[in-house]
Amino acid sequence: MRCGRKIPCCLLIPMTAVALFWIKFADDKSPLLSKLYRTEGEEQQAIVKEWLEMLEAMEEHALIGGKKFFGGDEINMVDIAFCMVAHWLGLIEDFAGLKIYEPHKFPRVSSWIQNFKSVPVIKDNLPDTNKMLALLNRRREMLLTSKSN
Repeated sequence: MRCGRKIPCCLLIPMTAVALFWIKFADDKSPLLSKLYRTEGEEQQAIVKEWLEMLEAMEEHALIGGKKFFGGDEINMVDIAFCMVAHWLGLIEDFAGLKIYEPHKFPRVSSWIQNFKSVPVIKDNLPDTNKMLALLNRRREMLLTSKSN
């Protein structure tokens, strides 16, 4: 029995399980982005540590075998699930004055980010960086001000 593009159905089941694992992993880690955004000091450093652990997991276990994307040569739902790493982490680092992601420490993640951002549908639909930084700065100031009151 074959499914879709002449791929045996039995091969799709393990690939789907692996993809679902990584999608769930990304979903579980996504709150770290807003926590990083809303915190300062020691609390923020603890979240930075969790981000580094997530990047290490991506580097060592997900982006293996010289693949361009999580599933091979084409973008898939796992790549979309990790878009927070490709686009948002850099924005958060910029306005919060943090350095979490260092490309030389995560060469596979770095390559994946470049590949992901070069996909036309992604590249053409990412929000403008300068506008997002301005918005995030205003929002963060409001959050931190209300937190201290």
